[in-house]
Amino acid sequence: MQINGKEIFEKGTLMCRLSRMASLEYQDKYIVHPTINKYEDPSEMAELLYTECKNALLERFEFCFLPYERDALRELKELIDKYTEDDSILKGEEDGDYLVYQNKSWIEVRELALKTLHIFGYEPYNFNYD
Repeated sequence: MQINGKEIFEKGTLMCRLSRMASLEYQDKYIVHPTINKYEDPSEMAELLYTECKNALLERFEFCFLPYERDALRELKELIDKYTEDDSILKGEEDGDYLVYQNKSWIEVRELALKTLHIFGYEPYNFNYD
């Protein structure tokens, strides 16, 4: 889709990725207590959110976001990048309980994702995960 010849960034997927990372309830349900049919892969979850942030920050989409929204996305992208580089974001990934409740890097990213989601005017419960 375009406006005045400019491509628009589709924010729906970004908000979905943000809400999943921001929601302790979601992570408890799909990472700590997954079922065979309903589970979340934490590495994919972090990677997809990182990619959405990176794409949203492309220069061609600058007009789609307010400056403070871009700042929040940049901060989140940089934090995920930092913890991916030092391998701390997925420490304990094989134990969902440890990852979600004790991994300091994961918790910090979750808290920043929540703050970022709030900047866009949403709460995690605004999204239906089922």
